[in-house]
Amino acid sequence: MKSMTGFGKAGYSDDNYEINVEIKSVNSRFLDLKIKLPYEISFLEPVFSKTVSKKIKRGKVDVYTNLVNKKPPVLELNTETLKKYWDLYSRAKEVLKTDANLPFAKVLSERDVIAIKKDDLESGAFIELVRSVLDKALNEHQKMAQNEGRSMLKFLTSSLKKMKKSIDNLQQTFPEYKKEIHNKLKTNVETLLKNKLEGEDHKRFLQETALYVEKADVNEEIVRLQHHLEKFKNKLNTDDGVGKSLNFILQEMLREINTIGSKFTSTSAFDDVLTIKEEIEKCRELVQNVE
Repeated sequence: MKSMTGFGKAGYSDDNYEINVEIKSVNSRFLDLKIKLPYEISFLEPVFSKTVSKKIKRGKVDVYTNLVNKKPPVLELNTETLKKYWDLYSRAKEVLKTDANLPFAKVLSERDVIAIKKDDLESGAFIELVRSVLDKALNEHQKMAQNEGRSMLKFLTSSLKKMKKSIDNLQQTFPEYKKEIHNKLKTNVETLLKNKLEGEDHKRFLQETALYVEKADVNEEIVRLQHHLEKFKNKLNTDDGVGKSLNFILQEMLREINTIGSKFTSTSAFDDVLTIKEEIEKCRELVQNVE
């Protein structure tokens, strides 16, 4: 289990380059990946996207990269362009019939006379260097996400135990509640009729009471709640990418306990129903950050 919240950074520096990569993430329903790269290496965006998405499946993820190129610029003299500018200046001197010195520095400053040779950042060696820094930052991010995931797993496991205990209590106390309903109905009817039910009247009363008690029965809901609880527990022990599934299971659990609470109105059940509802809400809040 991993948290969607994480942070990781890594850097590299030598005589030629300084590279820094930083990854931040928070919870989100889907993978929202934003990659910010310097213009010189913007061509690496697909590489970054593919690498990050292999490790992070959900969350709002921001990847920041900084590059400092320490290499001194390589200057090249374009002799053909220089000659053309010099010839142009020389003809201008003849046209003006002047003995003025030709502005040599001006000629050198003309466009494309002196070219700055660009560093080959698209070489395989440089790309692998950047990828290695990205991998290190991503590994640091994953360590943090997994550490938080272990903390969440510990909490969820504890919460499941509390819910199971309360569910078991409900299952054990409900039969007595059914008897109470039956006896209370019988007493009320006998009081109204002012005599004991016998014969067909007694038979009909039993049928009506059985129907009423059946509607108030929560055994099916308890069984489904137990099933959801076990399914939730099993999901916790699987690989990453279970956040959505856990949230869905908790929604189903909340539906079942709400039904149980509306049917099983005994004061003896109140605390257990409340405990289960509270733990479900705590878990629902937590799994919003589970990847």
